Amino acid sequence: MRKFRLLEAICLLLMIMIICSCNQKVVGVKKDATTGLVTSYKDIEPAKVLLIMNDEVLNHTDIPIGEKFIVINDDVSGLVTKNGKVKVGCYLKIADQAGNILLEEKDLFANNDEFLPKDARMLRCTVTTGEPMKWEENYIVLVSFWDKQGKGRIDNTVTIKMIDLP
Repeated sequence: MRKFRLLEAICLLLMIMIICSCNQKVVGVKKDATTGLVTSYKDIEPAKVLLIMNDEVLNHTDIPIGEKFIVINDDVSGLVTKNGKVKVGCYLKIADQAGNILLEEKDLFANNDEFLPKDARMLRCTVTTGEPMKWEENYIVLVSFWDKQGKGRIDNTVTIKMIDLP
């Protein structure tokens, strides 16, 4: 009888461990040493994070005023699918070193936020530079993507330096 109770307790403990392991959340941080791009994520995860300008992967953050660059979260997993679609939001904020906000867009995908899961594997945001930015000044760029049908979120933060055209 005592062995049966011990066996019963062990089985119960194993079942609890299995159930808890199924509910583990994906949480992490990735940092690109060459650009300083920091990506934190929860419940959705990018396999790779990149800065792209003129079709080239950046290994610096010197951006000529008037140029565009793209923040890319590639091979994203974990988005919640409902009725065969995922829904994603995209937030963009650019601030100067003093914290003054130059640009803030609450949801760049607001009118077009529903995608087939295969089309949302790469989440990207194009950042355009220009007035009122100034040469030789640093700016903090935050690009966030969130799962509108789940709790997942990716936050990309990078400090860029505006330069004159080379």
